[in-house]
Amino acid sequence: MKRYAVFSLFLLLFSVFAFSSSFETKVTSDYQDYIQTFNVYLSQIEKTGSIESVPSNQIEKAVYTIITEFEPAAYYRWIRMRSFQIPPGAMGNFTNVDMWYIAQNIYQRYKTNDETENVALAAFLVYAVDDLYGKNVSQTDFPYFATFNQAVFDLGSKVQSAAADLTRSYFQKAIGGQSVVYGSYRYESVNLKNIFISALKKIYGDNIPPDILNLVNGYDLKIPPFVQNQQISEYVSDLAIQSLTQKDMDSAFADLKNRLSQSADNSVKNIKMLMASGQSTATVITKALDSYLSSLTVQEMLAANTVRNGVSKNFNNSIVKLEGTLASKSDIPLSPIEWRWLAYAGILVFFFLYRKKWVGYAMLAIITFESLVLIFGIDPMLSRLDSTLYGFLIVTTAFLGFLSFFRIAKVKSLFQIFSMIGVAILFLLVLFVPLYSNLPSTRMSQNQNFLKSSYLGIYENELYGQNGILTYDLQNISSDISALRSDPYNFANQTVSFYLSTLKKSGALKGIVEYPNSIMVNVDRNSPYFGFTNLNDLKNSIGIVRDRAQSALNDMINRINAVNRNENVFSQTLDGIYTFAAPQLRNGIENGIKSQISSGNLTEISTTLINAVDMANSLKERAPNIQFFQTSDGSKLFIVISFLFLSVTFFRKNWLYRFLISLMTIFATVMIFYQKVIEIFVEYGFPTYSHTLARGEIPNITMLVVTIVISIFVASEALYSRFKSISPKEGKKA
Repeated sequence: MKRYAVFSLFLLLFSVFAFSSSFETKVTSDYQDYIQTFNVYLSQIEKTGSIESVPSNQIEKAVYTIITEFEPAAYYRWIRMRSFQIPPGAMGNFTNVDMWYIAQNIYQRYKTNDETENVALAAFLVYAVDDLYGKNVSQTDFPYFATFNQAVFDLGSKVQSAAADLTRSYFQKAIGGQSVVYGSYRYESVNLKNIFISALKKIYGDNIPPDILNLVNGYDLKIPPFVQNQQISEYVSDLAIQSLTQKDMDSAFADLKNRLSQSADNSVKNIKMLMASGQSTATVITKALDSYLSSLTVQEMLAANTVRNGVSKNFNNSIVKLEGTLASKSDIPLSPIEWRWLAYAGILVFFFLYRKKWVGYAMLAIITFESLVLIFGIDPMLSRLDSTLYGFLIVTTAFLGFLSFFRIAKVKSLFQIFSMIGVAILFLLVLFVPLYSNLPSTRMSQNQNFLKSSYLGIYENELYGQNGILTYDLQNISSDISALRSDPYNFANQTVSFYLSTLKKSGALKGIVEYPNSIMVNVDRNSPYFGFTNLNDLKNSIGIVRDRAQSALNDMINRINAVNRNENVFSQTLDGIYTFAAPQLRNGIENGIKSQISSGNLTEISTTLINAVDMANSLKERAPNIQFFQTSDGSKLFIVISFLFLSVTFFRKNWLYRFLISLMTIFATVMIFYQKVIEIFVEYGFPTYSHTLARGEIPNITMLVVTIVISIFVASEALYSRFKSISPKEGKKA
């Protein structure tokens, strides 16, 4: 017997570890496949602007559809940010449409009926969002993501139900029913008739009448069949066995026996009373046994459900372990190129401490190497570390450059002065002059992916929905009109009534005569109210009317100004939106606005509002301008130009700085001429908007030519300075 117990324990432990490995391996494998496919597709988009591979399996198809949804999501955010600014008072009215929100919507659309696959999909979405935020996935990121929690909850519910069903299958086996059991759980047989007989003993003691005992022993117990759920997946069953312990099973069996005992007690409780009423013993016992048997299914279900808490706890422990495994599998080690910043710091510290004379050359080598890395090796927008450091460097460069620029009077070389002025102007130009202007293929009407996506509906809701920006403006106007109506109403209703009441109380009012087109107040001119002795009261009452009238007039003027101001805001918001809006969106906005102004206070100025819509609709659709620092290659050129600005100002005494960095600037500029796909940076945490340039779409040639000309001039000036400085020395030697 001990040998059998040890063997059973071994089988149970083996099955637990095997099943744990099976589930974890399945999710981890799918998770890694998701990540690998995701990175391959993103790489293809960055290079060609599209996904060249044809999805061949379920994971590739899911990643393909998800990534293709990133493009309209990025376009939505790009257009939204450039169309309007949300006023502070309206911020609380808008849903925070970030990548977590978008990922949750994606999950709801692409999840399957397999809860295990859904956990892998939700985990991958955590990775995808973290990747867009430029951070590695940590174990705590998974429970932070509501969609991952939902996937785990759905799977956990299935596991608990499966564990309860598994327990019921053992119950059926124990009471003599037909069922298939899984796992190696120990159990003892449960004799239903013995439990019923034990209940009879509570009534009759050990002297149970033989006829009753014979009827019980001869009763045919037809155990209700337990229909096992055939829809449970293999991994759910595995997790159920993994999470259900022998202790939980023993506790469930103990609860079942207790419930069956209580059920038997209830069934036999009225046997003596029923027999005393004249019913036959056979009828009474049969009814009692039928009642006992009919409650069997309920008792099994209630007892089996007691394992849910323990199973849930063990399942959650498995998920915590899985989260750690997934985090370790998604950890991307830093590329050797990303350690260069520490190397730069180490080199500078070394030369500063031991070779101060060479610090300038070390700095030159670092800037030159970093320019090469920047131009040919990395994308400054996709690395959070690089983008942060470059942002700091650009601000520092601007500060040092302009601080040094103000010392231009000390520069003796006219050519060098021209270099400083030219690069300073170039640095300012790349800040404000766009790299691309109104690219036709980036207009909303040309972006069918966006117009057919769910993000158009999100955008429309933010424009003219219940809490939309245009709705917000219209509500402000309506509120102003309502207040404008209340000011003269209050004056007429309160102030005029007040003065007439004063006349009536004094006895001066004879009556009010109403004519078809006018009203005359009939007063007694000889009333003491108008007498000299009552001048103070008369002056006070008239003064009150005057003050209230002036106050009402001031309020009306303020309200009118507010209406006009909010009408202008509404018109400007419309212009900003319509500038980039496709005809489809314009029609939706117009219908939405007309619906809102068809009733209430806005009907009074409906013509003005419709005219504002018509004027906005007359604007030609265009695409947002794209600045240098908003694209990958453009930002590279902008950073190199900032280095060039530093070289002609702060490092102006060293010709080699100006010469080498001007060459780097020329290389970075030439690369823009050959780009076919532009990566537009939208917003931190959002995917970049990848756009394949259509035929004839070119960058700002004038700006690029100016950049090359200035760079060539700086390089020539640097060489001229060098040759000029060495020519006298050569003459003396001769």
